Amino acid sequence: MPASLRRIDPAWGISIEESNPEKVCKYSACPRRSTGYEGRKMKVCARCKHVRYCSKECQKKDWSEHKKKGCKDYQLVNDYSGWMEEYRGIFSWAAAEALRIHTSDDILHNVLQITATYADRVPAFLGPVPSSFYIISSRVVPLDSDSISAMLASPRDREESRQIRANGGVGRAIFSFQFLEDPFSAKTTAIFKPFKIDFNDPPTLGYAHTIDWNSLLLGTVNGKISVADLSRRIESQPTPTEHEEQTADEANILVDGLKDISMT
Repeated sequence: MPASLRRIDPAWGISIEESNPEKVCKYSACPRRSTGYEGRKMKVCARCKHVRYCSKECQKKDWSEHKKKGCKDYQLVNDYSGWMEEYRGIFSWAAAEALRIHTSDDILHNVLQITATYADRVPAFLGPVPSSFYIISSRVVPLDSDSISAMLASPRDREESRQIRANGGVGRAIFSFQFLEDPFSAKTTAIFKPFKIDFNDPPTLGYAHTIDWNSLLLGTVNGKISVADLSRRIESQPTPTEHEEQTADEANILVDGLKDISMT
């Protein structure tokens, strides 16, 4: 797998390429490697548009190896909107649980923030990643906070969420996806993308929300929990007591406090 895949989003019409690609000829036996490529114009493979060569001669000599071991991999891309749509069903379930849409009006006052990185940035010891992205964390963020996630929720989305509720539905769940280029660096670049899912049906009376929605979401999208296993876990989960809900809230507050301390 290549060290870095192209980042695209056809829905937004963007393609993010390397701003300052390293000048190194892909051909391992290139005679110019010892002297460097300063001032030399590099050529890219016409098929993958990623691998670079210092000359046509090097490209021809490396073609059999590149074709066999890497060209198709480099044609893979990380498609933001495509990935979000692929997992829409799971994100819809997570929003319903995180925002407690059947028992509260949290959907009108919060946004679900999901932080992810790219599959090609995930350490090997975490095992294979089934999709283009790997979710690092997810949390509920108040709309009245000064965070970027809250600012991504447009006034129109908020108004239409209230309108859905006025018409008998639950509302519009607003997501903020944060994609980190380097999850291990505090100065990494990040791309923020909004996402929304409408819940037009009325809330279900007596519904018992899942407390550990966070771990189930990460486990499922990251390939550690199958969809079938997710369904079994949800069905077998006991109804939370008031004490359990309070304990979970206190735990979340503690985690947030530790995060704030670590950032100071």
